[in-house]
Amino acid sequence: MKSINRQSGISFVFMLILIGLFGYAIFIGIKLAPVYMEFYSIKASVDGLAAEMKTRNINKKQALDLLDRRLSTNYVSVHELKPSCVGGVAAKKDVFHYKRTKKDVELGIRYEKRVPMIANVTAALDFDYITKVPLKQ
Repeated sequence: MKSINRQSGISFVFMLILIGLFGYAIFIGIKLAPVYMEFYSIKASVDGLAAEMKTRNINKKQALDLLDRRLSTNYVSVHELKPSCVGGVAAKKDVFHYKRTKKDVELGIRYEKRVPMIANVTAALDFDYITKVPLKQ
């Protein structure tokens, strides 16, 4: 009778491939995590402004000025935010969103962030957050 040796476990080459894949996933996470943390900081600033708008009447200029102050307090430079180019060329004023209707005010921010990854590979991330604030009657 011949005994057949069967391999149990993973081979060294397969282990190197797994380590490489996990390393690449960690590398992507390290590159993109600060961008998402910045977005959540911006989102918190918009939500804070929306909560303040519920208590008092604020016009568009005041709202954008207060949002700019909140962002600078959270170490977010408004000048580094580039408008999202979805649907064509956008202007700098398109970063902030303020639209007033009879019932509510839409307040938000829309921007694009580009993160260089490896050599000439760049990740383009679009962020869009809009919240509605009901007007006081």
